This record gives sequence, structure tokens and C-alpha cells, in this order.
Amino acid sequence: MKLIRSVVVVSLVVFMASCADTPNKKHTVKRPDTKVVQPDQELNSQYYLNQAQRQYDASGDITQRNSLLLQAAASLQHEKNCNASIKLLNILTPELIHPDHQPQAQLLLAQCYMQLPTPAVAQAQKLMTRLSKSQQDPAQISALQARIDEYQHAWLAASENLIAAGNLDQEHSLRLWHAIGNLTSKQDKQAVINEPRLKSWIELKAIVQQQGTHPEKLKTQVNQWQAKHASHPLANLLPDTLLSAMAQKAISPKRLAVLLPLTGRLASQGNAIKDGVVAAYLAQLNEPAGFSNESTLTNVELQFFDSALKTPEELKALVADFDVIIGPLLKEKIAKLITLLPEDKSVLALNRIDSIVSNMPASHLVDSNLSLADSAENTAASEPLPLQVQSQQDPDPSDAMPQNKAPEVYYFSLAPEDEAIQLAKHIHTLGFRHPIVLAADTSTTQRMSEAFVKQWQHNAQQQDYVAPATGTFTDSKNMRKLVSELLDVAQSRQRVRQIELLTTTEVYAVERNRRDVDAIILFANPEQTELLNPIIESSLSPFAAREISVFASSRSYTLELTKNSIRDLRNLTFIDMPWMMPNNPWPALAKDVRALWPQSQDNLLRLFALGYDAYNLVPKLRHLKLLPIASVQGLSGDLSISADGEIHRVLPWAKVAQDRITPLAMD
Repeated sequence: MKLIRSVVVVSLVVFMASCADTPNKKHTVKRPDTKVVQPDQELNSQYYLNQAQRQYDASGDITQRNSLLLQAAASLQHEKNCNASIKLLNILTPELIHPDHQPQAQLLLAQCYMQLPTPAVAQAQKLMTRLSKSQQDPAQISALQARIDEYQHAWLAASENLIAAGNLDQEHSLRLWHAIGNLTSKQDKQAVINEPRLKSWIELKAIVQQQGTHPEKLKTQVNQWQAKHASHPLANLLPDTLLSAMAQKAISPKRLAVLLPLTGRLASQGNAIKDGVVAAYLAQLNEPAGFSNESTLTNVELQFFDSALKTPEELKALVADFDVIIGPLLKEKIAKLITLLPEDKSVLALNRIDSIVSNMPASHLVDSNLSLADSAENTAASEPLPLQVQSQQDPDPSDAMPQNKAPEVYYFSLAPEDEAIQLAKHIHTLGFRHPIVLAADTSTTQRMSEAFVKQWQHNAQQQDYVAPATGTFTDSKNMRKLVSELLDVAQSRQRVRQIELLTTTEVYAVERNRRDVDAIILFANPEQTELLNPIIESSLSPFAAREISVFASSRSYTLELTKNSIRDLRNLTFIDMPWMMPNNPWPALAKDVRALWPQSQDNLLRLFALGYDAYNLVPKLRHLKLLPIASVQGLSGDLSISADGEIHRVLPWAKVAQDRITPLAMD
């Protein structure tokens, strides 16, 4: 097969060379009889190459020859030999004389670039910018552009191009549904304006988002949508995940175990999560009659176990009689425990392991740094809890062997890297292209910096973005030097001094920063950010055409901000849990927490939110996993679940104004 392909390309090269060396042939230009479309499947590429040779030998007609060679390129594409087709087209393109042939060659070449094992997206997009829908089949162009848009995650453009391409068979309908699922709420509205035919798709998406965790309501409203849109491509071909969600029963445990380090070095973290779980349990228990629904836990026995110094085998014995397990906290214990538990257990782990496990032996698991804790837990203990919440005495550990089938597992963590990734996605969406990253010299902030850069590089894979410059600071003196270097202020100062040395007259000059930088990202604690932000502000030139926006993660924010702190942080935009924002939707809960734990630090309040959300998520887990476009609002963020069981948080934004924290509208 490789020999045949080589012969095809070699024969083409020889043929083109012979054409160029034949001065006595009559070179004519006329409109071709046929356009390049999908070739007749009974005629292969070699047939068209031979025909091109015969036609040219007989008449010297370049136009007819080129038309047949374009047919050969299309045949090679149909034969899944795009490498040969690309070589042929690259040789042929300089020889194309007729105006119709150039756009045909560009379309074929772009199609082949997208059919390579690793699609050459940038090359395909460059060719597509030259094409006009009036020159070629608009449906083909829309279909190809939609494929490029999908690779670039340009979901709004992909949606519009898929609907414009027509031919909404099963594959294309599901692709369009996937693209629409990735639109923001703002893009939903824009999609309907740009392409009214998308309105029914957006309506179905809204139903899934609003009722995704309520299977009965979801089924009723989807049925109503189907009746209203009987001729819609999805009316008789709903996505499998949506069908499963309408039929799936929620997790409804009778006994729920929580595994946390309640003593030892991690006791404060474990007890903060425990307090959140208890608060959520009591809130549902005290819910007024008639207000409970299919997404809450009722009549459940909740018990806590101290996981400090317990082996995974011992933890397995502890939860043998429980339906659902929340925890453990440490990655290595999660990784081992889920290989030991039987398939009838449901686990909401409170950390994320590096290899998502499904019937995988423990020896294949890889552990890394923890986001909440990074050492073994210490001494074991238990304590009584109010109402039905009790602590059970530890039974003797079991020597049972791992089961053959894995339990149902979900992963929920407060990984700081996730915030860095959200920052990178958000500022890219806002149109920023030249950020610089400043990070404190700690393991956590360095991981956040690396995660930001990695996500930014992912954005840059398909488009010509510049990789962000990064810098690490160790103290306040180092901060000023680092900011000066990254913004090129030091170079500007040096240029001013050079000019002063070259003249005897007094020089009036203002140091200037780099003009290409449009955003600064900070990964630092509140105290460091209070020092950094004024340094950045003082380093910016007053002659700049636009302000440089400064963004930060939740690590830069604290509830203990004073008026002076707010002044030093002015114009800073940051993300954090809705639970930590001013005027959040849970004032009564916040009041109770302040009364019970007045000395609680910010990190413990965030862990409280983790425990609160973990308990409330249990009955919603299956439906959120089936429907990634659905989400629920939690104390720790807007929560959704990917197909591999990872719970993702989207955090709200806020900006420090002159004297207050102002929440920003979320899309």
C-alpha cells in the first residue's frame, strides 16, 4: 500500500515536470466541465491521474488537466490518503490558472488538513479565511469551519456553522448539542439572535440546566418540548445521557458514613469539614414539611469515623454496612480504598487522585501533592454528635480481598490549580492576550502559576498567542524589583539616564512600562497582595493607552480586610467562593457560623463550605454526572460533574472598589 501511494505521488511529480517541459503543447484556458465534489467511488485516484496524463498529451489543455488532478486529490482524500492529497495539491496549486480552481484546491487542502491524525488546525483556518461561500458549496464550507471551531473551542461559531451546514443526522445533531452545551448564558442569547434556528436547541438546554437534578420534572418538560418540536432532529433522537438521566434514580442512602481526620495534625481541617456536613444535615432535617424534594436526603443515619492513622483496609471494615461514604481526605487513602470497596457502595471522595480509578489495581495508581493536606493522619478518636449523628466504635479490621468491580466514585476537592485554570480561561475569554504572572515562592502558588501557564499554552495551541512571562518573589524588596523587570520599567529608567548623560539640558521624563502587557495575574496571600498591588499601580505609566487589569485567586482575599487593606487592593479583580463574598445568599447560615465559631480562619470557612456542599450533593451526583451542562449552586461555587466523576467549581468574580468589595455579574 505504501509503495502504491509513493507511486501515485512520484507519477504526479514526473507528470507535472513533463507538462512544464512541453513547450509545443497548446495551453488553453476554459471553464472546466465539472467542479470538484465527492468523486465517483468507483473511480480511484490513479484513474484520474491517468486521465489527466492522457487528456494533456492529446490536447495540451491545462484547464482540463488541472480539473482531473483536482479530482485525483479529492479521490485520495476519499481513500483516506490525505498525506498524498496534500502533496499533490501543494504541487498543483502554482499551476492553477482558472479562477474556479484555486478555491476548490483550498477547500480540498483545508479538508485534508483537518483529516490528518493530528489535525493541522492553524493551516486549515488560514486557508478558510481566503474562501468565500459564493465560490464554493456553502454547506461544505460551513461544515469544515464547524470542525475547525470545535478544535478551537469556539462553541458559538461551531453551533452556527453546524446548523448552517444542514444534514443534521445523528452524528451532526449530537455534535451540535455538545457545542450548545458549552455556550455561556450570554452566548445562548447571542446564538438565538445570530441564528434563530438554534432557539429550540437552547430551549432544550435550558430545561436540562434547570431540571437536570429532578428526574421527574426533567422527563415531563422534555416530553413537552418533544411534542412542541416534533420535527426537530433531537425530538426522536435524544442524547443517550439525557435519556439515562430521565430514567436514573437518585442516590438515596439509609446509612451514610463520613471519613475524616478528626484528631492529629489535620484535625482542624477535618473538623471544619465535619461541621459543614452537620450543618447541611440539620438544615435538611429542619426543612419545613412539604419543602423536601427528590434532591434531598431524608431519614438517613449519618455517622462520622476518625480516619487518622487508619489503613485503607481498616476504613473498608468501618464502612461495611453503609450505603454511601463521604471521604477520605488524603489522596493515597482514596486511591487504595476505592479498589477495596464493593460495587454497591457510592463514594464522594474529598480529594482528587491523579489517575481516575475504574477497576484498577492499587499498584497502578500515582499519588502527588495534596491540595488540603500532605501528611499522614495521627491518632484516632470519636465523639458523639447531636440527634441521629453518632460516632461508631471502630470494628476490627477485615482481611477481605479487593472486589472485582469498582464502586461508584466521585471526586470533590478545593484544588488551588482549578482556580488558576479558571483565571486563564476567563481572561482569555475577555480578550486579554499578553498577561504576566507573579507568584509567591511557595509550593502551592508555584503549582498555581504552572497550571495557569499550561492552560494558557493550551489556548495558544490553535492561535498565535504569546506565552505569559512569569516571575517569583520572596520578599517585599524582591517584589518591586520583579515588577520593574517584568514591566520593563527598569529598562525605561536606564534609557532616561542614558539620555541625561548625552545632553547638558535638563531632561523631563516619565518611566514607561511595556505596552504589550494587558493583564497581571497574582498568586499570593492577602498580605503579599496588599504590598504588590500598589507597587504595580506605581509602576504603570500615566501615558498608557489603557489600564492594565490585575487579577487574583481566592488566596489574595480575606474576610478580615480593613479599610486600609481595601484601599491598597483597589481595582483588583479576584475569584472566591460565593460563601466568602459579601451579601451572599446564606445570611442566616453565615450568622450561625460566626456565632458558633467566631475565631474561624478563612481556610476553615472554605472547608466548612466543602463539607456542606458534599452532603447536599449526594442525591444529585448521578444526574450531574450524566448531564455535565447541569449544575447546582453551592457554598463553594457553581458545581457540575464531568463524565469521569470529577466535581468542578466555577467561582464568582468580585472587584475591589474604592471602599468596598463589589460582586461582578457572572455569565
